Amino acid sequence: MGGPEVVLPSDEGVGRLCGRLGIERVDRDSLLDARPDAVRQPELWWVLSCSYRLLLAQMGQRRRGNPAWAALPDETGSVGRHLFVWAFLAVVPHVRDYHATIGLSDDESWDSLLALGEELALSRRLTGRAGLDATWGLPMVFTGVGFRLGRLAFEREPRRTDGDANDFLRAGESALNTHVPASGEPLSEAACDASFGRAAEVVEQFAEKVVGFACHSWLMDTQLAEYLPASSNIMRFQRRFSRFGERVEADWAPLEHVFHRRYDGPRVPASLLDELPQRTTLERAIVSHLRRDGHWYNQTGWIRIVAR
Repeated sequence: MGGPEVVLPSDEGVGRLCGRLGIERVDRDSLLDARPDAVRQPELWWVLSCSYRLLLAQMGQRRRGNPAWAALPDETGSVGRHLFVWAFLAVVPHVRDYHATIGLSDDESWDSLLALGEELALSRRLTGRAGLDATWGLPMVFTGVGFRLGRLAFEREPRRTDGDANDFLRAGESALNTHVPASGEPLSEAACDASFGRAAEVVEQFAEKVVGFACHSWLMDTQLAEYLPASSNIMRFQRRFSRFGERVEADWAPLEHVFHRRYDGPRVPASLLDELPQRTTLERAIVSHLRRDGHWYNQTGWIRIVAR
């Protein structure tokens, strides 16, 4: 793959970037220890260069299909587990420039890129190892396709065609996917109003016709209404969405996002459920539902709130 050569920031530059990107000290130290070298690791350097050029080539473009980047093989060691982090750091100036072209403020730009520090910390807590496993959201964040606006984060979707239109989106229309980052203020109505309102302003800069928002998440599982009060922030957020579809079994989702535990099997074992804290109504709801042989689902909610 031809294109510009990747230039990595210096150790001092990495230190400054880590501060802006919310990368914790333990992750910063392991990152610096795993700096790739073109001479000593030519094959990994080739992967790094290709990843960097791919990010540049896809800046501002949401491609069809699954954008996930697979984890590199275990035998690549710590350098392999940090290789994509170096690619993301190298592209920071370019994605920041792109953010400016779509009207994001300086603070909104840096807030969007905080996703790197958050994912590094989550991956370390889930796996016990520094660096990244497979990553789905970060390639979109570092091509400017995913961005955070206050309490909520969003990502662009390709225009629908005649073949993939649905009862919400017609051919030629698009929506923003909505995410609820783990960090930030409570998921209040006011905070969500501000995020959705700001997103409606940002999409005016896009070529695609964005007519609404989607949210594919365990937070959209309508079973939550059986356990949480109607006044809870989660239920208020869920009620913003008027149509629901694409229901996929995903017991792993609340385990990972609420308890920071990883399990992906047909049935969560009782031994694991016994280990989970039961401090909040939400924690108790997740565990009690699984104990009764129930399942949690990722479900898609839709709301048509942007008119263009």
